[in-house]
Amino acid sequence: MKKARNIFVAVILLFTLGACTFFRAPGTDKCDKILDREQVADILADLYMLEAFLQEYQYIERESRDSVMYFYGGIFTYHEIDPVDFEEALDCYLLDAREMERIHEMLLNRLSLMESEAQSEKQRDKQEESEIPLP
Repeated sequence: MKKARNIFVAVILLFTLGACTFFRAPGTDKCDKILDREQVADILADLYMLEAFLQEYQYIERESRDSVMYFYGGIFTYHEIDPVDFEEALDCYLLDAREMERIHEMLLNRLSLMESEAQSEKQRDKQEESEIPLP
């Protein structure tokens, strides 16, 4: 009985070890061949900005919901990427938590930079408006 239990435990351990190696993250080399981290972060930043725009735009223009796929297509066209390739790369990176953390950091940096540029532009516009003499 004890011998059968030991064999059973050994089989379970071998199966678990095999499953862990079979289902592990594919590694960055495979993902980089599809799209590198920087490209994924750039596309995600544009998609986040598009989502923010569409939330406001759809509130104003209800018929715009029919154009959502057109807007998304524009992003992929701009980046010269097929949406299927982007989805495949993202799925690949999602299997590796460390890679997704790196991409997320890049994404946050890009969005932060965009926000500071927008704030600077807004300040510049306010300053130019205040310098225009009134008639």
